[in-house]
Amino acid sequence: MRTVERRIFRVPAAAACLFLLPGAGAAHAQDLPAASEIVARYQKAVGGVDALARHSVVHTTGKFLLPAAGLTADFEAWSARPNRTVMRVLVPGFGDIRSGFDGTVAWSLNPMEGPRIMEDAERLQAADEADFDSQLRLEGSIDSMTTVGRTTLAGVECLKVRVQWKSGRESFDCYSPETGLMVGSIAMHVSNMGSAEAITLYDAYREFGGVVMPTRVTVQVMGTEQVITITDVSFDAAPDSVFELPAEIKPLVR
Repeated sequence: MRTVERRIFRVPAAAACLFLLPGAGAAHAQDLPAASEIVARYQKAVGGVDALARHSVVHTTGKFLLPAAGLTADFEAWSARPNRTVMRVLVPGFGDIRSGFDGTVAWSLNPMEGPRIMEDAERLQAADEADFDSQLRLEGSIDSMTTVGRTTLAGVECLKVRVQWKSGRESFDCYSPETGLMVGSIAMHVSNMGSAEAITLYDAYREFGGVVMPTRVTVQVMGTEQVITITDVSFDAAPDSVFELPAEIKPLVR
């Protein structure tokens, strides 16, 4: 269940049953809009950069679903500027699954693994996804973006953009040419079990506090599908204690 972490657009974050169609990059470069134009249109579609800049904290609640197992659990996530996150899934009969990033330490805690500190590539991934503005693909987090083709993702036609992050990570984002909204993103997902390609799909967009956000996020990785449905979003009210390291994690910090 760890791929649920940090996958919400302020929102996380985080295998692929769906693949880009063959020949997706075959369109001539002159037929494709520049990546900067695609991303600028997306930023406008979600309310504009200034809309998110007005907020310093986002709190989302909803449901986490694992359809293959018939599992439904309560979901809650907090994000705060500049790069703090906490996620919690309360699974009936199993217990709490929690993870977070406090600006320095990336951690996870669940009944199966116990408390754990994320290191190396997994920590870099957590830090990227904890960036409050990461979903806007702003220059501060991105080295370069390039339009690479037209494709279909989850049955939706989209423009595919290659993103090189300053951390060294790479992702491929897909944007609807009709709405400008992000249809999904493809990247390697790193966990303590290894790395695998993950597809994150975004849909059912709604406006909250002047920001247009997906209320359904589907993650497909390692042959599994996880779905987060958002029912409520609130802004700018969270005590610092929300982001403190859990007592079980603190002894692990060097």
